[in-house]
Amino acid sequence: MRMPLFVFHSILLRARRFLAIGGAAALLICATGCSDKPALPSANAKEQKKTLREQIEDLRGTGGTVDVGVQKLTTATITADLSITGELVPRKCVIVKPLMDGRITFLRKIKVGDIVRENETIAKIDDRDIEDEIKQEERDIDITSETIRLDENELAQKEKDLEFDRGMVKDGFLNEIELRRSELELHRAEISLRQNRLRLEQAENKLTKALRQREKVPIKAPLEGMVVLASHLTGQSGSSDLLKEEITAIEGTLVGTGSELFGIVSQGDYLAQCMVNSKDKAKIRPGLKARLSVVSHKAIDAMGEVTQVAQLQDMKSHAYKVWIRIDNPDPSFTSGLFVRANIELDHRETALVLPRQYVKERDGRSFIQVVRDGKIQDVWVETGIRQGQDIEIMSGAAAGDPVVASNKVFLAGQSAKAVEVSKEE
Repeated sequence: MRMPLFVFHSILLRARRFLAIGGAAALLICATGCSDKPALPSANAKEQKKTLREQIEDLRGTGGTVDVGVQKLTTATITADLSITGELVPRKCVIVKPLMDGRITFLRKIKVGDIVRENETIAKIDDRDIEDEIKQEERDIDITSETIRLDENELAQKEKDLEFDRGMVKDGFLNEIELRRSELELHRAEISLRQNRLRLEQAENKLTKALRQREKVPIKAPLEGMVVLASHLTGQSGSSDLLKEEITAIEGTLVGTGSELFGIVSQGDYLAQCMVNSKDKAKIRPGLKARLSVVSHKAIDAMGEVTQVAQLQDMKSHAYKVWIRIDNPDPSFTSGLFVRANIELDHRETALVLPRQYVKERDGRSFIQVVRDGKIQDVWVETGIRQGQDIEIMSGAAAGDPVVASNKVFLAGQSAKAVEVSKEE
């Protein structure tokens, strides 16, 4: 009986597979075992004796022990700072203006940078007309006062004459017409006295007014400090102001009560005026400590404290002004010097601190790697204050933990020998 064709094909296919597998096995046996030399344990044989875990470690590259530098997690002081910039401004400043219109005269030569004393008379308005008026009014007062004394004496005499004439009329020696004449003279004396008293009052008022004008003549320094251009304080200086440092250049010119002659800034009492955006403004409050660096002839460090935070934006910069008091300012400080201020927002005395580069991230979370029981382990942590190259570890780790001192991420479970290194290393 003939074999069906499809059964024959199936048997043929299986035979080919068998021969292929057998041939490969024969080749492998020949490659490893066919030799005239005695058979020795091969490297592959040793590998076959490894555990499955060891074979996986070999594939992952974690087989064997590596030396890993570690640093013990320690406590230290750490501070959260906000760095802002600005300039020095005087705590007190004033723009000097005349108190009256007139022609100005300086009592001494004065220029930008000169120091003036409080209440020192620096200049004055031409007061010759005022002095003439004062003298005239004083003469009028003297004359009117003397006239009043005469009027008072005459009035007293007229009162006596009238009293005498009334007695004479009563006794029949004078008629009523003569009595009316005496009464009229007394009335005239009273009117003259009242007129002169009114004239005296007017003269005294004029003298008082002239004396008040005299008080406006001197131009005095409201505070002790350094002379600057008025435009320096108003922030509207231009290139032409460089030619106006001689304040006395306006000698003899007509000035008014609105004329800005010059400015005075207090010496040795400055504030750091800095600018911040709205986000940083929310972090700052009066009373926060600050470390400042003022660029004079060199960078000079100083300590200070936030005294005020503006509630309204500056119209030009659209930022908020922050004023910082400076403790023990250097004698070289002047208005306008550049300032960098680091405001202390938060402070920890005994925080767990670690270099920032040793903190890794995975899936939006922070972790560090430590060496425990000869293995590298991942430890999830919560970070806090950052200062320079350091960062605070708030939770997840403890003081003394041997943290891997590298920004490289090692595979968790790697066999490792911890080698303690210093921060400098």
